[in-house]
Order: sequence, then structure tokens, then C-alpha cells
Amino acid sequence: MLSALVLGVGLTVGASAMNFTVVPPPAAEPVVLAASSVNVMGYRGLDSAMTSAGYTVDGVREGDLVVPRVFAEAIPSDMAAIPSPDERKRVFIKLMLPLVLDANERLLVDRAHLIYLLSRQETGQTPPAADRLWLNDMYVLFEVAPGDDEELLLRVDMIPPSLALAQAAQESGWGTSRFAHEGNAVFGQRVWQEGAGMVPEDRPAGEDHEVKSFDGLQASVLAYMVNLNRHQAYDAFRDLRSALRADGQALDPMLLAGGLGGYSEEGRAYIVKIRDIIAKNELTDFDLARLADLRI
Repeated sequence: MLSALVLGVGLTVGASAMNFTVVPPPAAEPVVLAASSVNVMGYRGLDSAMTSAGYTVDGVREGDLVVPRVFAEAIPSDMAAIPSPDERKRVFIKLMLPLVLDANERLLVDRAHLIYLLSRQETGQTPPAADRLWLNDMYVLFEVAPGDDEELLLRVDMIPPSLALAQAAQESGWGTSRFAHEGNAVFGQRVWQEGAGMVPEDRPAGEDHEVKSFDGLQASVLAYMVNLNRHQAYDAFRDLRSALRADGQALDPMLLAGGLGGYSEEGRAYIVKIRDIIAKNELTDFDLARLADLRI
């Protein structure tokens, strides 16, 4: 579950596979391509390894929506050397999509468990001690007042893959930014704690923000999703998502992007950019993708 991973009280899925550098086909079990391996292989090796697991971007676009659980820990060091912009975009989508699907899977597992607990409470049943502890963790993680379960349910939900991919592309220059390479910071999240991130080279005098760094790409994606799900700047985004849920509609990334003006100082112009990236790169092709089932 997401709360266990982010709060540090559990193991990440695939942690035991950290030393794998060869991907066995098919990769239903989690396979983590360690940062050092990714950089040694470069983008060609990473691309080939994922293809060997039965995963191609074109395949997903054409309807093969089951994505193997193959996760890259870092952006290949030679991403900027990819000569073709279209090829760079393809590689970036290929390595980011499984991570986005993994984070969404965790959120939806937590959401389903939360709905189950709330339904039990409505019938007067007291959750077991373990579930009460889990609820407390969720209140803390999503910064919700204990007992405000309606607000918690509003915040524990997925982000459309197309929207996450578009923001990652915008914030990292399709995986070429210094922040993405030095700190796995593909979403450009700011932090105001000295030493918790990287200082932007163009930071104006008198400002003290940094770009938060992460141990790996998975942590970066999870932090991004938690950020959208709890920060007050994205109340409008969550309200739009909740309204779609209430109407039984699919989560429309173009509509939801309208609630992300607070993500950038550009405001409305930022929303236009994200929508443009989604449309021009046909990122909605990936919204129905899911990770391969784990073998029991």
C-alpha cells in the first residue's frame, strides 16, 4: 500500500530484485533496473531490456494494455544524446509509464481499502486495530484531520497516466534536465529546506527554494502524486476529479489539467502547455494501461 511505502513502515514492491540487470520475459514479477545498471546500459540497453520483457510503447498504443512490471531507477545518462526528439519521447514514455501505473495501483488499492472501512463504519462496525492504525497513517500522509473521512476519500485517488506523463515531460524536458539526472526530480517539486534538494542555477537573488531530490524515480513519482492529492494548491483539481467520480465518468485529463494552474508560476499558460503535450503526443493512449498481474 502507498501509505506503508511513503511513511517508511513497509518494503517497496520489487526491493528484493534490486540487483537484477537482465529482464526475464515475461516480467510479471517486479524487476528493478538499478540506477548504475541503467547508466551503464544507456538508453539503448534500457529500451532493449524492456522490449525483451514484452513491452513496447507502440504495443500499448495499439491495444496491448498490459505492461510488464519493469521499473527503471533512474533516467539513462545519455537521454540528451538521443538524436531524434520523437525517439527521446518514446524512450521517456517507456521508462516512466510503468512507474506511473505502479503509483496509481498503490493509490487505488488504498482507495478500495478506505471505501471498505468506511462502509463497515456506516453499519456500526469498529475497524480492527490494524486498520485503525492504517487510517491514522493515511490521515498523516494526506494531511487530513483525523475523522474527516470524506476529505480523505477525496484525496486518495489516482492521477490519469496521460496527465502524469505530460507533467513529467514538461518539468524534466523529456528526461534531459539536470534535476532529473542528478536528483531523479522529474516533476520539479520545490522544497524550502536547505540541503533537501538542488539549487536552481537561475534562482533569483533572495529566494531560498530548491528542487527536491529523490533516491530513485519511483520515489519521485509517488511524491508527485501525494503532492497533487494533498496540497491546497490543487483543491480545484481534486474537486474536478471528485465530480467526475460522482457522475460515473472517466477521469478526463484535459478537464483535470484545468485544476493545475497552481503547479507553476505560469498559471493558465501552464495548463495550456500540459494540455498541448497530452494532445500532440497522444498520451491518452496510455490511460487504460495496467501493470501485469503478479504471480502468486
